[in-house]
Amino acid sequence: MYGRKWLTRTRFLQGLGVLAGLLGRAPGAQAAPPTIVITEPDLFVPERTDTARTFPFTVQDEGDVEVHAEVSSEMGAPALVAATHPGGAPGDWRLHLTSGAVCQDTTYTVTLVATDKESNITRRQLQATVLHTQRPAKPALELDTSTIRVLPDPAQRVNIAVRETGTPACPLKDYTWTAVTDKAPLLVKNGVRGALFQYVAPQPDPCTGWGTSYLYTVSVKDDAGLESDKTPFLVQVLPWGKPLPAFPSGEKHFTFQPLQTGTVAPDQRRECLMESVTTHWSILEGTLPRRGLQVLDEKNQPVTQWPATAGQLKFRAAACVGTQVRLSAMNRAVDGSGLDGESSTCTVTIDPQWTPLVTGRLGLEEPSATPSSVEGGATVTRLNCLEERGGVEAKLRLTRVSDEALVEEQTFQIPGPWRFGLADNCEGGLYRVTGTLSKNVNEWGAGGVLGPGEEEATAAEPRLVQVPPLEVHLGPLGESQLVASCGQGAQGILRQPLPEGPCAQAEVLWSQASGPALSQPVLRGQEVSASIQEGEFGALIGSEVELNVRADTPGGQTRRQKVTIAAAPFVEVHRVSESRSGSETSLFGVAVALRNTTACGVSEVKHEERLEGLDYVEGSARLDGAPVEAVWEEGTLTVNGLALEGGATRTLTYVVRPHLLGQMAFSGGSSLRDIPISLEPEEDAEASGFGCEGTGPGIAALGLAAGVLVLRRRRREG
Repeated sequence: MYGRKWLTRTRFLQGLGVLAGLLGRAPGAQAAPPTIVITEPDLFVPERTDTARTFPFTVQDEGDVEVHAEVSSEMGAPALVAATHPGGAPGDWRLHLTSGAVCQDTTYTVTLVATDKESNITRRQLQATVLHTQRPAKPALELDTSTIRVLPDPAQRVNIAVRETGTPACPLKDYTWTAVTDKAPLLVKNGVRGALFQYVAPQPDPCTGWGTSYLYTVSVKDDAGLESDKTPFLVQVLPWGKPLPAFPSGEKHFTFQPLQTGTVAPDQRRECLMESVTTHWSILEGTLPRRGLQVLDEKNQPVTQWPATAGQLKFRAAACVGTQVRLSAMNRAVDGSGLDGESSTCTVTIDPQWTPLVTGRLGLEEPSATPSSVEGGATVTRLNCLEERGGVEAKLRLTRVSDEALVEEQTFQIPGPWRFGLADNCEGGLYRVTGTLSKNVNEWGAGGVLGPGEEEATAAEPRLVQVPPLEVHLGPLGESQLVASCGQGAQGILRQPLPEGPCAQAEVLWSQASGPALSQPVLRGQEVSASIQEGEFGALIGSEVELNVRADTPGGQTRRQKVTIAAAPFVEVHRVSESRSGSETSLFGVAVALRNTTACGVSEVKHEERLEGLDYVEGSARLDGAPVEAVWEEGTLTVNGLALEGGATRTLTYVVRPHLLGQMAFSGGSSLRDIPISLEPEEDAEASGFGCEGTGPGIAALGLAAGVLVLRRRRREG
């Protein structure tokens, strides 16, 4: 059985062999791997190559092949990127290399890996070197100019340094300083980035000829030995050195008089060739230009802008004009060297010959006064040059004579007017004005202010002035009222506010002028209690009390004020109407009961009925069943001259006709001399019918029903 299986397997393999022969390949035979052919085994690429460098190679294989490149490095991340791309013909390939930055030549191993479709792999290594080609940046000097100016001083060594510009791309190793000019002094290295220049005088006399200039260069190498471009610079030896201070002592004083031309010039400029130096002037203290003062340069041109550059300054002041300025003077070379001398100072004083302020006399003119101010004029004598002084300042004081209280103190410019405000004056009174000279308005120098004790010497003659009281005009009364009560007369509170201002807290005087007599005819205070003990209750209501009111101050102005006597409502109003469902026509009646809730009778009462959606039927008004005159106008029914005895009730009835459309409503009330006296009525009721028994609305309904029946009968007959 086993042999049979073996025979079967043998025959199967023989069949595969025949099939493979027909296909051109023997069964079980493995294809050869791809072959990589390189023409350049060693490749070189400059650093920082963004555009790929291309190197050709071929891959020999009968089928499709995939090729890629691998880069290996023993120094971290490689600065080389490799990629493969097919060429134009079968088997042709291209190796593309790009590079980053390196600080020395760096070799990498590039492995080409070819894989056929049967996963046969062939590797071929080659060497690719990234060349360090980027030279260091050209050095920059720490100076902003390529020319270095030095003094002709053999004892002075000048350091020339290269500016540090951050971390370079590659470490720098050494700076090279080279003299280009023949016989130039050699530069001595000073630290990593510096070199020292030491002047060697070619001749003993520094004032003959110009100085010598020497051309040098500086370059730098990195650790790989690449050298930068050379940076040229010039060392210029100045011919005569630094200018001297304008004033050797450091400070000088110049004093001139008005109408005199004074010259301010440096005492020294330079050891030789003086014309190569000018002077730079600036103001330290004081103000220029100034009115009446002219400043010129050495060419007699006006100097108007400061700081100024001039060989000398000329000062000329008009009469009475003075100044005191402190200047800084600095000699400056104009030979192109840009050298400045040491700064020194000078003070220029032009004394205007003003008479001392202490000799002046202050005069006060007769003042005038209003309730809110005191004002007048002031003069000054025994002082010259008032215009140039700008006038003088005087310190004036206003004092109240009654208590010697200082009201105000101010400084005014004189000659000229002055004025004090009186914010607290209410009652007026006698005031005193005094004053002393204080200072010149425009000081020509640091002086001019009065010394101790000088103010007393210039005190003005005091002036007295009578200040009138402040007029207090009253406005309307505040919340005030007098209310009458049955059997008790009338009582209430009266309030009179005062205007804001110095008299706002003053008392108020009240005196009666007319009307029902007050218990106290004269009252005092901004808020007072007033009462009327005598008078009939009804007569008091609506009557007026007139009072003369004024603030209790010398300037208080009387105002006639009126207070109308009111009363608390005391008439009850109850209104009923006929039920319209029981009416044979569109007319129906209304009854209004008026009840005096006090024990005091009143007369001349006016009652108004305001009807909405209703019209009054002329002639239908009845008072307690008797016809009464009523006025119907603009929706209001008015009955005048009603008398209501104490505790009594009277009934007003009338007939109305409703409008075809709209809501119906009743309202109204009673008043006495325009003073409302009716209480708020209860909700109006609609009567279901008219009874004939009892009192009150029942009795009122009797007369109302009769009137309505008559009117209805007339309408049917008509």
